[in-house]
Amino acid sequence: MGKSWYRTIKPGRGPEAAIAFYHARVIEVPTPRWTAWDARRYGVQALPGTRMTVTERAYTSPIWYTPFN
Repeated sequence: MGKSWYRTIKPGRGPEAAIAFYHARVIEVPTPRWTAWDARRYGVQALPGTRMTVTERAYTSPIWYTPFN
């Protein structure tokens, strides 16, 4: 599982310039799709071009950060 943090800073100078927000993006490792499970259960070959894995993605809501003076 991987993650990355994004940060946006309010433009300007002074204390207001340090206000920022963060959000996380999470990407799941590839997992078998239902087509892979069905092919295994019924002992058949999937059609050419059939995707056998899926990767889920998730994003968090913004996390606001205001530094204390």
